[in-house]
Amino acid sequence: MELRILGPFQVFDDSGREVGLPTGRERALLAALVLRRGEVVSVDALVEALWGDTAPSTAVKAVQGYVSHLRRVLGSDGAVVTQAPGYVLRVPARAVDAHRFATLAAEAWRTLQDDPESALRTFEQALALWRGPALAEFAFVDFAQREIRRLEELRLETVEGRFESTVQLGRHGAVVAELETCVAEHPLRERLRGQLMLALYRSGRQADALEVYRSGRRLLAEELGLKPDDELQRLERAILNHDPSLESPVVAGVERPSVAQRRRASSRTQPAVPPDSVAVIDPQRSRVVGHVLVGRRPVALAIGHGSVWVANADDGTVSRIDPDRGDVIRTIGLGAPAIDLAVATDAVWVANGSDGTISRIDPSVDAVIETIDLRGSSELAWNPTYAVDADDNSVWVAAGPHHVLRIDPATNELVARIDVGRVPIGVALGEEALWVATTAQRALRVEPHTNTATSEVPIGYPIALTAGKEAVWVSDSRGQVWRINPDTGAVTQTTPAGKGLVGLCATDGAVFAANNADGTVVQIDPQDGRVVGLVPVGHAPTDVAARDGTVWVSIQSESAVLIAM
Repeated sequence: MELRILGPFQVFDDSGREVGLPTGRERALLAALVLRRGEVVSVDALVEALWGDTAPSTAVKAVQGYVSHLRRVLGSDGAVVTQAPGYVLRVPARAVDAHRFATLAAEAWRTLQDDPESALRTFEQALALWRGPALAEFAFVDFAQREIRRLEELRLETVEGRFESTVQLGRHGAVVAELETCVAEHPLRERLRGQLMLALYRSGRQADALEVYRSGRRLLAEELGLKPDDELQRLERAILNHDPSLESPVVAGVERPSVAQRRRASSRTQPAVPPDSVAVIDPQRSRVVGHVLVGRRPVALAIGHGSVWVANADDGTVSRIDPDRGDVIRTIGLGAPAIDLAVATDAVWVANGSDGTISRIDPSVDAVIETIDLRGSSELAWNPTYAVDADDNSVWVAAGPHHVLRIDPATNELVARIDVGRVPIGVALGEEALWVATTAQRALRVEPHTNTATSEVPIGYPIALTAGKEAVWVSDSRGQVWRINPDTGAVTQTTPAGKGLVGLCATDGAVFAANNADGTVVQIDPQDGRVVGLVPVGHAPTDVAARDGTVWVSIQSESAVLIAM
C-alpha cells in the first residue's frame, strides 16, 4: 500500500491501482491515522479531530463504523488495527510519501558539500514527490494544521538545497528567474535572498544583486524592525569588494572529478583497511596498526564502559569492540538506521535517523532497554533524529525540522524542545554549555540551565562538531576547521585541512578529523592550528574517536557513501 499526502490525499494498493476513498469524515479519519502512522490514536482523539466541540452522542459508534468500512475499502489485512484505547495504522514508514520525501531531503543535505551533483539529483527526486499543497483538502481542518506547516517548511528548505547545489555547480544562470519568483513569494527568507544575490552576481549583475539586498533590508526594517543577518551583510560586502571567494567553484569546460574518482586516486597509497570496519591508528607513528570488522556502513563512534561503540546504519546495529582484544564482543540490534551515538555513565544512546527515535542501550546487559519516539505525536510529525550527545543529567538530540530535544535520562521523558532556527546537524556537550551546528552556517551555544541559545558564531557550512576541554571545534564545507573559545564565542583560529571532514574528535594534545573525500585522518595541533599528521586509511572514513593514545576510525565503502551520504 502507498499513501500520498504531498498533494491530494490518495491511496494505492499493492498492484499500483488507486483505491477509491470515501469522502467526508471517513476520509478525514484515515488521514488522521496516516499522520500518526504506527501510533495508537484514541477514539476520543479521533472524535475531537472529526467533530471538534460539536460531536454528537453517536460519535463513538460512527467512528467504529468508519473504521469497519475503511478496512473493507483498503483491502489490506491488518492495516487499521484495533488497539486500546483506539486504532493504529500498521504500514511501513516508506509507504507514506512524506516519509520518503524527508529521507531523501536529509540524504541530499548530507551529500551536498562533498558531491553537489548527486545532491542536486536527490533534492529533485524529493521535490518530485510533491503533487500540490500537502493535505490540501484538509487545509482548514484543525488536526492537520501543524503537519501542513511542517511539511511546507521542509519543502522550502529542500527547494533552498536544490538552489544551493545548482549554484555550487556553476549553473547559477539557470535558476535566477526561479529564485526571483521564490524571493517574491517568501520575501523574509534570508537564505533564498542570499542565493539570489549570489546567482545574480555570478551572472554579471552586481547592481541587481545589491538591489536585492537593499530591498530585503528595507522590508526587514519596516515589517520586523530587524537588520539582515550577519551572513547576508557579509555577502553584500563581498559583492561590493568583488571578493574572489564569490567566483563560481566550477570552471567552464573543466570536468569536476567525482567523489569516487578522488577516492580511487587516493587509495593507491592507502593501506588495505577493508570497508565496513574500524581502523586502529597509532598517532605517535602516524600509521594504521590494525582494524576490526563491524556491521554494514559504520557511521559513528563513541568510547566508554571500556569499549568502542560503533553505529552501523545499514544493519541497524551497534557493535561493541573490546579495545584490548581488538574484536567485536557484542552486536546489538536496533531495528532502525543508527546514525549517531553517545556514551553516558549508565547508558549508550543512539540516534536512529529517519526513524525519528533514539534507543537506550544498557551496557551491563548489552541490550536496548528503551526506544523513545521523538517524531512528535502531538504534532503529527515524522521528524528525523540527526545526532545525539549525553551526560548523566541530560540527553540532547538534534531533530527535524529545526529543534534540539532534551531528554531526562531518569525518566526517559522529553523535558525541553529548543528551536534553533534551521536543521541541526550536530550537537556537542562542552564543559559549561551545549553547542549546536546548523545549516544556517552557525554554531549556537545553548545554556542547559535555561534551555535557550545565548550566542551564535557565524562559520562556514558546518559538517562536524566536537567539544574539547578548552575549545569547540567545527569543520566546514570548505575544508576549514574552526577553533571557538567556549567562554567568549570568538573564533580563535582556522585550519585548512581538506574538504570532506565529516568526523572530529578533540583530546588534550590533538584534534583528529576523518576526511571522507580522500580517505585520510588528519591530526591538528590544537595550540597553533598546524596539521602535524596525515594517515591514509582508505575507502571512506566517517567518524573518529580517541582515548589512551589510540585513535579509532569508522570506514565504509565508496559505493555506500555515494548512495547514502
